[in-house]
Order: sequence, then C-alpha cells, then structure tokens
Amino acid sequence: MNRCRQLLSLAAGLVLGACAAGAGEPTTVTLPPFLVEETAQPLPWRYAEVAGLEVLSCCPDRLTRALIANHHRLHALLGELLSPALQLKMSGPRTLLFVDSARQPPTSQEVVAHMALSAVDQQALDNATVPLDDGKLRRRPLPPRYTFLPNLRLWDRDAQALFAVVQESEFNANRVALTPEYVAHILRNRLPALPPWFISGVLTLFARATFAEDTLTLERLDWISETGSAALRAGPEGNRALLPLADFFAGELPPDDPALGEGLSLWQAQAALFIRWGLAGRGAPRRAALWKFAERAAVEPVSEALFQECFGLDFATARQQLTAYLPEAMREKLALRPAQRPRLPDYALRPASDVEIARIKGDWERLEIGFVKAQFPALTQKYLEQARRTLRRAYDHGSRDPRLLAAIGLCEVDAGNDVAARGFLEDAAARTKTLRPRACFELARLRFAAEGGQGASAGLRLTPEQASAVLTPLAAAREQEPPLPEVYMLIAEVWAACAEPPIREQLAVLEQGVRIFPRHTELVYRTAELNVRHGFTDTARWLIILGLTLAPDAAARARFEVLQARVN
Repeated sequence: MNRCRQLLSLAAGLVLGACAAGAGEPTTVTLPPFLVEETAQPLPWRYAEVAGLEVLSCCPDRLTRALIANHHRLHALLGELLSPALQLKMSGPRTLLFVDSARQPPTSQEVVAHMALSAVDQQALDNATVPLDDGKLRRRPLPPRYTFLPNLRLWDRDAQALFAVVQESEFNANRVALTPEYVAHILRNRLPALPPWFISGVLTLFARATFAEDTLTLERLDWISETGSAALRAGPEGNRALLPLADFFAGELPPDDPALGEGLSLWQAQAALFIRWGLAGRGAPRRAALWKFAERAAVEPVSEALFQECFGLDFATARQQLTAYLPEAMREKLALRPAQRPRLPDYALRPASDVEIARIKGDWERLEIGFVKAQFPALTQKYLEQARRTLRRAYDHGSRDPRLLAAIGLCEVDAGNDVAARGFLEDAAARTKTLRPRACFELARLRFAAEGGQGASAGLRLTPEQASAVLTPLAAAREQEPPLPEVYMLIAEVWAACAEPPIREQLAVLEQGVRIFPRHTELVYRTAELNVRHGFTDTARWLIILGLTLAPDAAARARFEVLQARVN
C-alpha cells in the first residue's frame, strides 16, 4: 500500500480485493475511503467550480489549483485522440474530492474500530477474506489488517466522482495519467453507442500512450505478428494482408490464416491502424473526417458513400493508403498536441459551505455503498449510515438546497427506502426545475408506483393528470445528459397504462429512445407494440424489423414475429 499511496492516479478505476498475505501474516482488507471527521476540529474544506468540475478539497490552495489544472490538462490532451463529442457526456459537473495526506482523518484501524462491526458482521467479513484451511491443518487466522484506497473513481448512471489522498511533497504532474479503464468507460458508455472498430482502435492506441507536459504520445504500432508485418512491407501485394474496408467496418473476420495471425487479431490491429492513420499527418488533415465518420457511424450504417463523403476517398484507395502508412506507424511515434496550451478560466477557490461539504462528501459516500456491497457486504450498512450522517448534517441544520435534497433522496432509493426517498425528491423538485437525470427518473418512478400505474394489467388506468405528473420529470430527464434507457421504458409504461391514448407526436418520443438504444430489445418491443395498438402501422413495421434484426435469442424473435402478424 505504501507504493500505492505514492501514485496518484486521477482516473483510477480500481477494484477492491483482499491482498495476498504470506504464511502467518494477517490478510490485508482494502476498503474504499471512509472519512470520519471530528466535529471539534473540522477539516478546512475549500470549494471551486470550474470547467465542468466541482471541487471539494482540504489540500493547500496551491496544491488544489495544481491538481485542478492537471486534471484539465490531461483531458485536453485526451481530446486530441478522442474528440469530446465522442466521449460520454454529462449535464452535471464531474466531482473531484481531494484530501491532504497530512490532514487525513483517523488511520484505517481507528476507522474500523469506529465502524463497530458486530461479532456476526466481523465473522462474515473474516470468512469472506481469510482462508481457513492450509491443506493440512485448520487453525484460527490472524485478524485482517484494514487499509483504505488512497484514490478511487466511482460512477452513477448520470455522474462521476474522484476521490484522492494527495501528499504535496510527492505530487508530480508528469507521473499522473488517465487510465485505460477510465477511457474505456467514457468510450463504451457514450450515446449513441460508438461503432466497435472505433472503440477497439482508440483503446489499443491508448493502452500504450504516454502523457508528458503538453503532449500525448502514441507509441509505435505493434502489429499482429512479424510474418504479417513482413507481408505488409512487401509492396503492392501486401495490400492483401488488410481486410477490405467494407468487411472491416461490418466486423466480418477472415478465416484464420497462420501467415497473418488470428482473424480477430487482424481486425483489432487494423482498427488501431485506421484510427492512427486518421490522426496522423502534418496538421492532422484527416482528424476532423475521422471524428465525423465515427459520429455518423454511431447512428447510421457504414457505406462507401458515407466514407467518401467524410474522407473524399473510396474504400480501395483508402485501403492502399493504410497499407502504405503501416511501416511508418510501426517505425515512428505519433505526438498529439493541442494547438494552444490548455488554460483554465479564472475561478474562485473559497471556503466551502456546510451544505457543499455535506452534499459533495455525502454523495461520494453514497456512491461507495454499491461498491462495498459487491465486495464486502458485511460493511454495507456501515457505509450507508456514514452517508446518511454526512448528508443529514446540513439538512438537520435547516438547509433545503435542492441538490442536497436530491442526493438524500437518491441515498434512500439506493437503501431501498422508497417512502422516505419520495419525500426528499418531491421537495427537491418543488424548489428547482433542473434536477439531475437520475433524480428525475426516480421521482417519476415513485409517482408512477403511487398512482397505481403498475396495476394497468388488472384494468386500472391512469388519468391524464396522473400521467402528466409522471411524464413531467421524465421530460426534464430527457433534456439532460446522459440519456437513460429506464426513462424511455417508463414513458412506454405510462402510455400503456394511460386511459387516454397517445397521439403520434407523443409516441415519437419513444422512437427517439430507440434510436439512442437500438439494442435495448424490450424498449424496441414496447415502442413497436404501442404503435401497433394505436394504429401507427408504418412506424410499427420498421421497429419490428429492427427488433427481428437485433433480437438476442429465439424467444425475443418470437415476440416480434407475433407483432408482425398483427400488422400484416
């Protein structure tokens, strides 16, 4: 753990686990951060909001500003490889939570003591992390030693937050990098979904990229095999080594060829080559075309006409250029630099209010609950109690800040306490029209359940007024990023349960959801069924064809075939 504490990764995607211990040594249980502050001496929290970031820090101001600037710099460099338009988008700010190692709250052992695990919980945790049988003897293990991760990034469906413990004397911006796991997340969760060849190519290149000062450097391309590389160096005949671009974009792999390696390896290598070719060249002449092509390919089929529209080349000519470029890609590094050095706008770094401390810190602790539940279930309740204490501190002192209320409401949702959750979410919605997307959805879900919408199958119907009460927060969620599939699913449920039939424009909202989530089979089916039910057969037909095309199994296909028979 000492080495871990020396490496501050501002995009950590860490996985909890029990570190292996030698014979006779206690097992080390690594937990997410658990900050217990003494009210007599609260930490000197500072607050800033800048460039899409919301920052809470108890580090010295100079270090806090350096950390914010470095986070901004790293993302600006990433933008040279991956356009911001092709990354996961969020309407709300990303959260950074920095803790000065010199001011860090109690040590791990003291914190665990504060948690006061029951004997049953402690035994469950020990059994989950400590092997009792060495193959010959059964003996009582040494109690585990608890440590806490110094940095961690967690996600909700509409938010992300980073926690990091920082030691000022050891902070070095050039030793901090975005991790491949972080880049994979913002690529794979971007909506509409990016094509597989783009995701694969970017991740292959980024896995061997390095950050330094104002440059993101892509290492020399590592081709699939020496034999394959030799074939590609063999002049015009080497063009045969690359997949035809129509097959490549369609994901059609060739039969395994010992001379070129496995078909999948060739496809992955060609994806990396194609992305690098699109980024290379003096002045990056193809970069805008590459990004435009990827963005279009996320919402429409790839064709040679689309490729020509973006690049001004047909498939055959582009394949020849890729073949000619490969030796250079294998020989030379590629340095990507912004046209201008990344600079942050001026911003204030000021003392954080009690509400800001409670909301940001408490929402971080809420995110930890699901993480702990998956790894150490015995500790889940302790983390939940801590999140509630932090969030309620400002609430109990009279704050009714809408974002605080929403965070408390989501905490209760995550705890399975829907009755309390609705009260906080209703109060938040009454005070602002800009609740975060997930809070909007959860409020709509709770209203729907309360209005008896789930009893539609028994003949109960929502009045137009009841339907409007549910649809209003869903409409607000649709105006923000990222889109949530459950929002569209609930809209479909409302129209299925409503006594008043929807008009064409109202069902068109569901079609927008289908275009964002075309592989969400249940959403496609429900949208198609509603269109069939209300007589919009032309729309129903293309939805049914989509469902039949992308259905994951025979059972799903059978449902769409039944709908198809109703239309015909």
